Amino acid sequence: MIARVGLFGRSGRLALVAALFGSLLVTRASAQVEESEFRAADGTTYQVLRAETLGGGAEELQITTIAGAIAGAGSCAATGNMSDDPTSAIGGVLPPGMSLHPYSDVVRTFILTPNDISELHFTNTFGGRVTLGTGPGALNVCANNFDCTGQSNPQTLVPLTSNQGGVQPACIATGLNAACDGPVNQRDSFGFNLPATGNPPVCTSSPTINTTVCGPRPSDGFVLQMGQAILFVYDGSLQSSGFAVATGGFGITTNMEMTLTCPANSVVSATGDNDSQPAPPAPTNTPTLTPTLTPTNTRTNTPTNTATNTATLTNTPTLTNTPTLTFTPTLTVTPTNTATVTVTRTNTPTATFTAPPTSTRPPIPVVPSPTSPAGIVMVVGLGGGLLWALRRIARVR
Repeated sequence: MIARVGLFGRSGRLALVAALFGSLLVTRASAQVEESEFRAADGTTYQVLRAETLGGGAEELQITTIAGAIAGAGSCAATGNMSDDPTSAIGGVLPPGMSLHPYSDVVRTFILTPNDISELHFTNTFGGRVTLGTGPGALNVCANNFDCTGQSNPQTLVPLTSNQGGVQPACIATGLNAACDGPVNQRDSFGFNLPATGNPPVCTSSPTINTTVCGPRPSDGFVLQMGQAILFVYDGSLQSSGFAVATGGFGITTNMEMTLTCPANSVVSATGDNDSQPAPPAPTNTPTLTPTLTPTNTRTNTPTNTATNTATLTNTPTLTNTPTLTFTPTLTVTPTNTATVTVTRTNTPTATFTAPPTSTRPPIPVVPSPTSPAGIVMVVGLGGGLLWALRRIARVR
């Protein structure tokens, strides 16, 4: 959202302008920054700033403030119509309800010059991918290297502390009041190319948010020439949160601006914009699942095609030939034959048993030795029997 407010000087100045430039009494067209915001499936937020179409006598944009926050962000811009008229611009958050995204969770690209600044595309799967330009020369920006796999010209991301890629280190600027923002609003923003102290660095001087038409180019901020772009990437746990971004800056003439008689490298306009996006859809609905399932399917096919299980089963029938070797147990019937032999041998004892020693019982009472106990008993018995027989004979007589 860009606000352009014409600020006129005294009535004498207005009359002079009316006499000299009657057609220019209406508010001039300001140079505009093209800001876009994209949300990836995992919540990562991309803030894209492009200098696509510049007007109002500007050939460059000098961006002095940017901001990103969960709870919201805002911007304003106001441009005067004549030399020395006030002009202001800011993009930032209003504490305490809003707070800047953590400094260490923000990274950026270099200043980029795509082959077609009007071509901007976004793929939201996983951590997201922004594509600037067309064809093989297109530039791709990804928060995660994985998301740029196989894409042309992946771009480097650096932390806000970096001075690479045409941008000086950023710092946290607090309590900023731009004239276009009313006397009350005190915003916090990220400023660039300013003295700072601490970790994260806090600006010790204010970024340029208030200046004048035809005033000198700000010494802070970074420059986007026509056809150039820069991306800021906000990371962290953002999957369930909405997110807003904002920016503020000034249009700069690099040649003498004849309409306003501004010298080269001076301010001719102001620009600001802010955007907000809701939280990305729930993970169940995101296309994130498609890439994850694709590798899984290829891996599942590999074992299936290998058919290792089938091969194992074919080996099992071969092993069932070993049961054919169980004919060896059939040979163990031979031991059963040996058992029969044992039975035939037991017939021999039966033959010896049939020998009739029963009829030869008299040999059993073998006369024991007279000195053995049995012999003594037998002698005593015979003697007693003999004595008894003699007495009986005597009685008969």
